[in-house]
Amino acid sequence: MEYEKFLTKVVDDGIEAARKSYAERPDKLRGAVAGFESCRGKSPEELRSALETAGKATQMARVCRADNYWEVRCFEAEIEWVCNVVSAAMLSQNAQTVITPTARGMLKAADILGVRGAS
Repeated sequence: MEYEKFLTKVVDDGIEAARKSYAERPDKLRGAVAGFESCRGKSPEELRSALETAGKATQMARVCRADNYWEVRCFEAEIEWVCNVVSAAMLSQNAQTVITPTARGMLKAADILGVRGAS
């Protein structure tokens, strides 16, 4: 699967899940959707940079006790999720990862790539 198609699937699936998870939390939903959308079309290097920037914003929001903390935090969390799943796919190709992928990231990547074994 081409990288761009894979990334688009990660983002689209993430937005769909966020809409379900945060249906009652508009602040978290705004941040989550914005975080996913910010990942569209980005290279792994650009994703790494976006995650670093978002992490700094979350830290600042926490320290300042910002009213929009959860929006900022969810923005970062979804960029981290995209980096996680992208990294899992990269690891499967013996490529350098953006971050160390988690087991959940590996499972999501396998689902998208169609290589997950029967449960």
